[in-house]
Amino acid sequence: MERKLKMTDLEIVQKDRDSLYIGNIRTVEFDLNLPVKGENGSEITWETGHDRIISTQGKVTRPKYGMGSRTVPLTATLRYGKEKAVRVFEVRVLEEENKIQIDKVFPVRLEAEKGKVFYLPTAVVIQTKEGRVLPHLVEWENLGERIYENTGIVQEHGKIAGTQVEVPVTVEVKDCVEIQKMSQIPKVQETDKNTVLFGESFFEKAQGWSEEFLLSVNDDQMLYNFRAACGLDTKGAPEMIGWDAPDSNLRGHTTGHYLSGLALCYRAGKKEEIRKKAVYMCDSLKECQEAFSRMENIQEGFLSGYDETQFDLLEKYVRYPEIWAPYYTLHKIFAGLLDCWEYAEIPQALEIADKLGDWVYNRLSRLPHHVLMKMWSLYIAGEFGGMNDVMARLYGITGKEIHLKASRMFDNDKLFFPLSQKIDALDTLHANQHIPQIIGCMKLFEVTGEKRYYDISRFFWESVTKDHIYAIGGTGEGEMFHGPEEIGSLLSKNTAESCASYNMLKLTKELFKYEPVSSYMDYYERTMFNHIASSCEHAPTGASTYFMPLAPGFHKEFDDENSCCHGTGLESHFKYTEAIYFTDRNSIYVNLFIPSVLNLEDIEVRQEISPFLPEQVKIFVKRTGNRDLKIRIPYWCKGDYQIKLNGEKVEAEKLSDGYCKISGVENSEIELAFSCTLRLERTPDKPEVAALCYGPYVLAALTEEEDFLHLCLTEENLENMVRKEENLHFICGKTVFVPLYSICHERYQVYFKI
Repeated sequence: MERKLKMTDLEIVQKDRDSLYIGNIRTVEFDLNLPVKGENGSEITWETGHDRIISTQGKVTRPKYGMGSRTVPLTATLRYGKEKAVRVFEVRVLEEENKIQIDKVFPVRLEAEKGKVFYLPTAVVIQTKEGRVLPHLVEWENLGERIYENTGIVQEHGKIAGTQVEVPVTVEVKDCVEIQKMSQIPKVQETDKNTVLFGESFFEKAQGWSEEFLLSVNDDQMLYNFRAACGLDTKGAPEMIGWDAPDSNLRGHTTGHYLSGLALCYRAGKKEEIRKKAVYMCDSLKECQEAFSRMENIQEGFLSGYDETQFDLLEKYVRYPEIWAPYYTLHKIFAGLLDCWEYAEIPQALEIADKLGDWVYNRLSRLPHHVLMKMWSLYIAGEFGGMNDVMARLYGITGKEIHLKASRMFDNDKLFFPLSQKIDALDTLHANQHIPQIIGCMKLFEVTGEKRYYDISRFFWESVTKDHIYAIGGTGEGEMFHGPEEIGSLLSKNTAESCASYNMLKLTKELFKYEPVSSYMDYYERTMFNHIASSCEHAPTGASTYFMPLAPGFHKEFDDENSCCHGTGLESHFKYTEAIYFTDRNSIYVNLFIPSVLNLEDIEVRQEISPFLPEQVKIFVKRTGNRDLKIRIPYWCKGDYQIKLNGEKVEAEKLSDGYCKISGVENSEIELAFSCTLRLERTPDKPEVAALCYGPYVLAALTEEEDFLHLCLTEENLENMVRKEENLHFICGKTVFVPLYSICHERYQVYFKI
């Protein structure tokens, strides 16, 4: 006490700051002891740069093997009296050792063509002694590159990386290996550009909030990083924040999402004010691309919010967070440009993208195959978003072979090879790092007709939607895929990353075009209604959820710090019309029951649905162009359904694809009444943990309780135990349930114990 009296408050906090010690922070493997009191009495509070690696209580969770060690800023704030001092520790947490005990390596049988360069897979599938099925890198002699001079059977032997476990591979060498093809002509056509939301619905409100936000955005701020990087005047604009701050290695990605958001917003409402913003952005980015081309050490066509340094480091296998996914950032810019060309018809957007596509090819074509595979296998650093998607998309527009070749350079063995064997080895993979790569797979199929790309995409979708999704349709916990059917054991604050659902919906729509069956749209409805619609703040803030917490007692946290999910959130609420209707030569597909209008030259269809009566749908048909109406029978309709045509009950033909067909509906009114009841959706691994649903909606209990609610519910007693009130409010005892999308800031539980 005597010492304190001799020091001022400022001297106390400074002295305590300088003497603060938390141990060796260069190679952390164990929990840290974070003091809450300084030697001279100051109060200490802690903030962490990554609470899933180091908590504010000092708990350390080491990154799993393969993710790389992480450096996390840990900030101590010391207070005494009215004074405070701050000290930041850069703590390096080591990744876990490779503790994988391999039980078996899945057998590999391949075909190769005599005399041609052939690459052995850089990853295969293993099963651990605990029964987990994982992808794992392989080490081959001569880096896996082969040219076989004779036909016949060849036995190859590699080793699982970092082990002595052998990988036996049988290669059948043939004179010719035929590439399997299938028709890439879609069976149904999209109607995105001819569908608008109609009447009152939450989807229309969310779209309106997003449009209002886009109109408020400072375009020069969105251009700040690009202009700064290429030496142009930043026009006095404020710096970007969060993941796009000038010191962030991901800067530029939000600008790409913003371009897409503007393009999609223009498609939705054809407002010239929105298109003017998109034109200004594209004109300015063209100036930046030209300025980059005049700089030393920058190759022709380059465009980003930084120079080429991160791309150089990736080729040396530098890990995250020293670099942060340069091709991911590039993909967002690329996608935004192509969206501006496609939806807002801005020619300079395609000009920029064309040159940027040439830059990608020139950059990657000089790298050996094994370098590309190593790059794409790196956690986060090698994340490339959907670069294969945009390059194939660009090829479809320009016809340049180099753009198609560049798209193929993103083939990722670690993801694609297990899927090509029809093995779910998603466990331990970063979910949203890999879902866009499958969208690119589908796009490669669309431009080449190669069946293997389609088969990979389809099997991936089936694996995710069968064994890796929560009731809301979202996937992943802590951004990662886990083992099949691990749902009830993975209910946390960090469930269901919004980006992953955004991309799963993209993939679903692409697959539906080639196989128009109801199961795709059942998943689409589940995810759009319960995750995407739930992810936006109920105001024109542009803020979105990063995760959708599914642990008890949490609430949605809306992010406006330019994270990845904030970026996709700028787009998602203009995409609600994308799958409502499709057409083919004979039919109009009604997939989603949302108030909307489809208006083509020979077709006009309007839907009206009360948001509180999802089971009652009215469809007004003015023109069909001599087509039948095909209406999806939703998965939640477990009983009968009724259809009235102009007030008269009719029997519709029930089809094997999950639709019912009605003919002769020109200038007609159709009324649909689906059976709609409450249901429990139990988690596969913990059947005593369940979610309560009604029709297309997942319901959430409004509660502050941080332990699981215990409700005496069974499939048999639901109708007696749960009472339906107005506006889709449900009462179970004293617990109120509402649709998850309708909740903004309240705490809730989606899952509970029964």
